[in-house]
Amino acid sequence: MVEGSNICDIGHRDWAPVPLLSSFISDCLEKGRDITDGGARYNFSGVQGIGIANLSDSLHALKGMVFEQQRLSFDELLSVLKANFATPEGEKVRARLINRFEKYGNDIDEVDNISAELLRHYCKEVEKYQNPRGGYFTPGSYTVSAHVPLGSVVGATPDGRFAGEQLADGGLSPMLGQDAQGPTAVLKSVSKLDNTLLSNGTLLNVKFTPATLEGEAGLRKLADFLRAFTQLKLQHIQFNVVNADTLREAQQRPQDYAGLVVRVAGYSAFFVELSKEIQDDIIRRTAHQL
Repeated sequence: MVEGSNICDIGHRDWAPVPLLSSFISDCLEKGRDITDGGARYNFSGVQGIGIANLSDSLHALKGMVFEQQRLSFDELLSVLKANFATPEGEKVRARLINRFEKYGNDIDEVDNISAELLRHYCKEVEKYQNPRGGYFTPGSYTVSAHVPLGSVVGATPDGRFAGEQLADGGLSPMLGQDAQGPTAVLKSVSKLDNTLLSNGTLLNVKFTPATLEGEAGLRKLADFLRAFTQLKLQHIQFNVVNADTLREAQQRPQDYAGLVVRVAGYSAFFVELSKEIQDDIIRRTAHQL
């Protein structure tokens, strides 16, 4: 990841400098150097950790299935994953991986603590490296919409995810459909991760049904939820308040929903202008009630 970023930085410096932009950036004129060549006062590079939920859920299931319950050997589980759960036995293994092992996002310490340790290791490793402009790398965890194309090149995983299926959205969000204990449990899981390590930013997606926020009572519930968010000292959260049925109708009749705006992951977009894969991702997110 660092190597790829540095290659891009060198390419920008050597082949695509930006002198006009650099003239508006502090210290570039004084140094006589382009922003792509380290002319700016601050020269950090940011990289994103994607799939924290998938990794922690997978390690938790692997620990339980192989080492604690000893239902499969490591090689047997690996064979099931390589086959993408395509055999009758593979289907049974997948069902057990999904249903018998706790998942991140439900305020369960055992799996949340795995997520916290993975995040800490990722952040501390990223901070060791420098870019060609003399700055250090800063770790973040927000996917924008990269969890869909990146998932397309990742094989089946021990959390029960099929090969090619998207990874967990957002950055710190649970895997789709695995946050079964409500939105407050999601906040509490995320709070167990050291959010201060993510100096390049985080992203947590939450979807509510419209009915849960109706009227004064709904407004008060949302206000209480946001107070909990701030008390837990989390960095970022964003919402969609929409029914999945509405989004499916928009897929079928886009001409009738041209003005439907949704939050994707760090940005808003017209739903009907998104790719089918990103639309499906938003539809599949758990719709919570307060």
